[in-house]
Amino acid sequence: MGEVLSTGYFAGAHGPLAVIVLHEAYGLFSPNSNVPDFCDRLAGAGFSALAPDLYRGGTATSVDQALELMRALDPKNAVHQVSASMAHLRDRGTPRVAVLGFSMGGGLSFRSALEVEGLSGVIMFYATPRGEFHRLGIPVLGHFSLRDVFVSVDAVRDAERHLLHEGKRVTFHYYDADHSFMNEKLPAFSGTAAVLAWDRTLAFLRSLSSG
Repeated sequence: MGEVLSTGYFAGAHGPLAVIVLHEAYGLFSPNSNVPDFCDRLAGAGFSALAPDLYRGGTATSVDQALELMRALDPKNAVHQVSASMAHLRDRGTPRVAVLGFSMGGGLSFRSALEVEGLSGVIMFYATPRGEFHRLGIPVLGHFSLRDVFVSVDAVRDAERHLLHEGKRVTFHYYDADHSFMNEKLPAFSGTAAVLAWDRTLAFLRSLSSG
């Protein structure tokens, strides 16, 4: 069990790699958020996990409320929170830091890969990679939903082609599932897809730890 901080949620472990976890549009402490539990799960696997509260207390229980909160979020401020989270984890003694995000947080995790110096890797769930791809210098693992009603699979595949053409270290996986398939608190949860994505995520994190 982790601890609630004034700036988010932290679950500690002893290992060379920590993970910043960026929440979905519902908010970190929404009843619809599984991010604190996911942080605990990462810590149980040996990776300290810190989830910054990007909304600073704001939460939503409906899609409309979540979209309203997401539209009000300043992406530059969110990326700054990622940078501050990395500094916090390093102050706790973890030399390497990756960032992982779901939906809105997935998009922000990819943006952080382009704008935050010193990250070791990125894991993004069901979001479209956007930005200046030539700036990407770290490996990316992507998990995407083939039945996504919020994210265009065609746009994701197009981004994948461009990234691979530029020689970037990206690995994208596509699941026969809906948006938010990793979140057991939502109807879209898919146990089959979630298990496979979790195993692939752990393998990726372990490769970053030993790389």
